[in-house]
Amino acid sequence: MADENIRSIQTGLAGVGYSPGPIDGIDGPRTRATAVRWGQGAPVAARDVAPVTTSMIYQGSARYPAREIIVHCSATRPDWMDGDGIDAQVAEIRRWHRANGWRDIGYHWVLGRSGELRAGRRETEIGAHVVGRNNGTIGICLIGGFGSAETDRPEVHFTDRQLVQLRNQIEAISMRTQITTVSGHNQYAAKACPGFHVPTWFKGA
Repeated sequence: MADENIRSIQTGLAGVGYSPGPIDGIDGPRTRATAVRWGQGAPVAARDVAPVTTSMIYQGSARYPAREIIVHCSATRPDWMDGDGIDAQVAEIRRWHRANGWRDIGYHWVLGRSGELRAGRRETEIGAHVVGRNNGTIGICLIGGFGSAETDRPEVHFTDRQLVQLRNQIEAISMRTQITTVSGHNQYAAKACPGFHVPTWFKGA
């Protein structure tokens, strides 16, 4: 059963840069280990980055400052809708998300297999891509990633063009708002998505 005190601790740990796992109110081993690291003054994960601009994007009527980019995947096969094009793929993802009762696609950006970039929600809108962490985050979805694992290397499931464009887009967003964190969906949920460890990839390790 979820405990609101545990949920508050998880939210606080995530807010200062740690990765306690899903914000679910469950006192699991990852939450406990992260709390110990925080208590010991251990450094946060390598996903933290220094802002490169003084500009800020604010989301929603509450004006949440957008400080984090979270990377996702569509969990589709490499040949999914092959030949239909990125616009058709984005339309299909939008259909999935609306079927969930959402008003629009949950991501702010979608990256096709050939590196094509398409906009989803406006960056000034709150997304719908990570439970408990949509406020103040920008979601980017890579097409692909079917059957991936959290520990896979990104080039196993995504093309070179996608990964180059992903890095370019992260840098472009970072010029529009004070991004301090670049992470993957799997850091906040028990999922493989996006199919690799984003901080390690982003830091060039």
